Amino acid sequence: MRVKKLSLVIFLLTIFLVLSLAVQAVDAGLIAHYQFEGDLTDAESNFSDFKVTGDRIFNSGGKINFGQGKNGQAAVFDGSSGLFLAENLIDDYSYSIAFWLRADTINQFTTTFFAGLSDQESGIESWISFVPQGPSGRTMLWSGNNWYDADGNFKIPEDQWVHLAAAVDQGEVHFYINGTEHFRGSDFPDVFSDVEAKFALGVNYWDNPFEGKIDDLRIYDQPLTAEEVEELAAGAEKIEVKAETKVDLDPQSVSVHDPMIIKENGRFYVFGSHLAAAKSEDLIEWKQISGDWDASNPIIPNPEEELQETLAWPEPDAESTWAKSPIKIRAKDTNKYHLYFSSAHWESERSNISLTVSDNIEGPYKFDRILIRKYEEGQYSREAGENFRHQKHPGVIDPHVFYDKNDRLWMLYGSYAGGLHLLELDEETGYPENYNPETGYLEEGSGYGKKLAGGGHSPIEGGYILYNPETDYYYLYMSFGTLAADGGYNIRVARSKNVDGPYLDPQGTDLREYDSGSWADAVNYGAKLIGNFVFEKSELGYLSPGHNSAYYDQSSGKSFVIFHSRYPGQGEYHQVRVHQTIFNQKGWPVITPHAYNGESLSAVSEEKISGSYQFVNHGRNIQNGYKEINYSEEIKLNADGSISGEVRGSWKLIDDYFAEITIEGETYYGAFISQFDRGLAKKVMTFSALSDKGVTVWGSKY
Repeated sequence: MRVKKLSLVIFLLTIFLVLSLAVQAVDAGLIAHYQFEGDLTDAESNFSDFKVTGDRIFNSGGKINFGQGKNGQAAVFDGSSGLFLAENLIDDYSYSIAFWLRADTINQFTTTFFAGLSDQESGIESWISFVPQGPSGRTMLWSGNNWYDADGNFKIPEDQWVHLAAAVDQGEVHFYINGTEHFRGSDFPDVFSDVEAKFALGVNYWDNPFEGKIDDLRIYDQPLTAEEVEELAAGAEKIEVKAETKVDLDPQSVSVHDPMIIKENGRFYVFGSHLAAAKSEDLIEWKQISGDWDASNPIIPNPEEELQETLAWPEPDAESTWAKSPIKIRAKDTNKYHLYFSSAHWESERSNISLTVSDNIEGPYKFDRILIRKYEEGQYSREAGENFRHQKHPGVIDPHVFYDKNDRLWMLYGSYAGGLHLLELDEETGYPENYNPETGYLEEGSGYGKKLAGGGHSPIEGGYILYNPETDYYYLYMSFGTLAADGGYNIRVARSKNVDGPYLDPQGTDLREYDSGSWADAVNYGAKLIGNFVFEKSELGYLSPGHNSAYYDQSSGKSFVIFHSRYPGQGEYHQVRVHQTIFNQKGWPVITPHAYNGESLSAVSEEKISGSYQFVNHGRNIQNGYKEINYSEEIKLNADGSISGEVRGSWKLIDDYFAEITIEGETYYGAFISQFDRGLAKKVMTFSALSDKGVTVWGSKY
C-alpha cells in the first residue's frame, strides 16, 4: 500500500515538475505581462500601466471596461477607445509578442496591438500592427516600414477567442495564429532599435478603433520557439476556414489589363496596359492582337525606343505603359486614331499622360508628345503653378478621352491622390485646350482641370464617363480599391446631367465629398455595381473586377461594361469580361450577373421567374482581399410573390421585365433577363437590382 502511495506521489511530483519546467520555459525572457484582471498593470512590474485614450493614439477621452476573458478577465474595447503606453516595451531587433483577442466586429486595417511611430515632421513611418483584416483581406502582422506583410492564410472569425503571436529575430519573422505558424520570412524591418516607439492596443494614428476584447498580452525580449507559442495558445478553438473556390478561365476570353473599348469598322477593340490589345466581332469571342512589351509588338513597335521620352519622366524610368484610351478624332482633315496612355513606375511619385497617333486602328502608333505631368511631393508643377501636393493634385494616369453629347472632346483622368479630374481638349490637336505646344506643358498655373470625384488619396481610379441618350445622364464609372487579386477592385457609379458634374450617387451624395483617404469611408459613396462574388452552384465568380470602360449601342439600345477581373483560385491571372448593363426604373445602370452571350431584354412571365436562385448581395464595402467574397445564398422566388430561404422578402414583375425585389424592408430596382450560365451550361433566369442606398443584389436561377 505504501509503495502504491509512494508511486502516486512520485507521479504527481513528476507531473508538477514537468508543468513547472514548461511554465519556466514559456516565461523565459518575459519582460511585460498585462493580464487585465480588472486593471492595466504589468504583472512583471517592469513597465507602467497602460493609459486609456480616445479613438486614436494621443486623443483624449475613452473608456475601458473589463469583462470575461480567455483567462480570467479581459480588457473590453468599445470601438471608440484604446490603450496607450509611451515606454519602450521593445527596443531591439529580437522580441516576441503574444496575446488573445476576441473581435466583436472586424474592419479593414483596424489594429489590435500597435507599436512604432508615425511622425510627419521627421518623416518617420516605422511601425508594426497586428490586424485581423489587413490590406490582403487576411489576418496579418503588418509593418509600415517598407510595407512588410507577414500574411496569415485567412481572416480570423468574429466572436471567437483567437491567439496571435509573432517572434522576430534579427529580421527573421514568424507569425502564428492559434499556435500554428502561418508565415515565415526574412528581412522584417528593424522597427524599434533606433525609434522611441509608442505602444497601443485597439487604436493607431489613422484607422477605426478595435471593438472586442484583448487578454493576456505578453512581451518577450527574445524570440519564442514554435513549441513555446503552441503552449501559450493551448485551449484555442479550431477556426473553420471555408475551402477556396476555383473558377475556370473562360476559353472565349483574352487577357487585356484595364481594357478600354472602341468600335471601328463594325468590330470591337480593347486596348489595355502594357501593350495588350484584342478584338471581337460580337463582344463574346475575343482574339488577342498583342500582349508582350517587346520590339515586335504591332501596336507600338520598338516601344522602348519609340516612347523613350515618356518612359524617362517617372524616375526611375517606366518599364511599360499603363491604361490606354483609344478614340477616332472627328475633326475635319484629321481623321486620326489617337491612343492616350500613361507612363508610371511603382517606385516613382512622377507619372504622365502622353499621346500616340496612327492612321490605322490596329497601329502602328507613333509617339506624339507628353501632355500632362505629375510631380514629386513638393516639386514645382508648371501645370498647377505651385508645388505639387498629392492630397490635392491628381494622379496623372488612367486617361479616358471621349466626346460629350454636344461633340465637345474631354479627358477624364486621375488615380488616388487628388481624385478624378476632367480637362477639355482641342479637337483639332487632341491636346488639352490650355496646352502650349511651344513649351510642351499646360499653360503655367492653368491647373489640372475640374475635380469630379475623390481627393485626399482616396482609393478611386479607372474613371470612365458614358452618356446615355435614353436617360439624358452622364454616368461616371469608377473602380474603388486596388487592382490585384488581393486588392479588392469593385465598380461603382454616379451620374450627372452635365458632363462636368456634379456627379451624385443614388443617395444624392456628391462624389467630391469622398476625400478622407479612408478605405472604410468607401461604403458611403457611389452605387456599388459589382465586387468579389461566387455563385457556388455554378462555380463562377470574380475577384477584383474593375477598371472598366463602357459602350452604348445606338442601334440596339444595349449598354455594356467591359472590365478585367481575376478569378477565385487563379491567382493574378485576369481576363476581359463583358456584361450587359440595364437601366432600371430610376435610370440607374445594373450589371447583369453573367457575361454577355448575345441576350436581349424581352417580356418574361411570372411563371418563368418563379423558382430557386443563387442570391448575391454585393454590399457596399471595398472587399479588400481574396478571402472576402460574397458567396451566394439559396433563395426561392415563390409564385405568390414572396421570397423564402436564406433571405426573406417579396418580388414583383413590373411591366414586361422590370423587377422590384424587397428584402428586409429595402427595395431594389432592376430587371429580369434570361442569360447563359457558363458554369451550369444552360440558360437561366436572372435578376439584377439596385437599392436607393447604392447596394446591388443578383439572382441566378438553378
